[in-house]
Amino acid sequence: MGKWLKEFARDLMALGSIPFYLLVVARSIIGSHYSFVYQMAIAAIAVFILYFLIKDSSMHIARSLVIVVFTSMFYKEAVFTAFAALVWVLLVIAAYYVKGKIRNIIRGILIGILSSLVGYYGALIATKTF
Repeated sequence: MGKWLKEFARDLMALGSIPFYLLVVARSIIGSHYSFVYQMAIAAIAVFILYFLIKDSSMHIARSLVIVVFTSMFYKEAVFTAFAALVWVLLVIAAYYVKGKIRNIIRGILIGILSSLVGYYGALIATKTF
């Protein structure tokens, strides 16, 4: 059972990977959801910058939190938001199971929160400017 659990934990962690993040953004570009694209792109830049300022952070958690925040705002559906939040909580547990460093997880959550705020307000400014 330990091998199966570790594999499942790694699969959950993939939801915070760069390829998955880019896949979400690419799908939004195809659908012409530019406000969402701005949010995700600006938040990605913030995640990248904060990575250098807040060392030893779980970037998978940071990116996945951004994805959960903005997809939940996009769909505006309570059931989706609850499901996405549950998956994200499982991802946080998986990160602890795989890496075992609570400090890195907390820093990743902090980066995710800050990046989501920057992405949200940055997109508001960008959409009013352009």
